[in-house]
Formats: sequence, structure tokens, C-alpha cells
Amino acid sequence: MIDPFANNHQSMQIGELVIENQQDKIIIYGDIDLTFDATGHQQAQQLHDLTSKILQAFENNTGYNNNDDKSKEKDDQLDKNIDNPFL
Repeated sequence: MIDPFANNHQSMQIGELVIENQQDKIIIYGDIDLTFDATGHQQAQQLHDLTSKILQAFENNTGYNNNDDKSKEKDDQLDKNIDNPFL
């Protein structure tokens, strides 16, 4: 289990769902089939535990509304003007 927002090197996988930890964001991609069996129950429990830890991190750190800590290098959308190819 990752420690949400604590470092830039942890990741985990639940089914085909990949969760990557960053200090300023959690990246989740892929897919998961929650089957109605023991495996599905285990995966649902892992998702529940993960989202509980993420919510707890928000509750423990009320500074998450401050975007000053977010660097441009970590942002997915850099401030660059790109010509629109459809014009």
C-alpha cells in the first residue's frame, strides 16, 4: 500500500489498475473487473483501503488548496503556446 502524497517513487497495482504516488498528485490508470467472488472482494477491499488513505491525507493536511507548492516541472500542462493545427 502506498503512502499517499509522501514521495515520488511508490506505485501499486490492483488488477490491471495502476496507482502511482507523487508528492503533489496520485495517478491512477488502467482498468479493473471486480468479479463477484473472493478475488473481487479482495480487490474491492484494496480500493477501499487506498481511497481511505488518500482521503485521510487530505484531512491531515489542509494546505492542499495552496497551489504555490506545485512546480511547473511537475505540471502536466506547461505554459507554452502551441499553434492550433485545425485553424
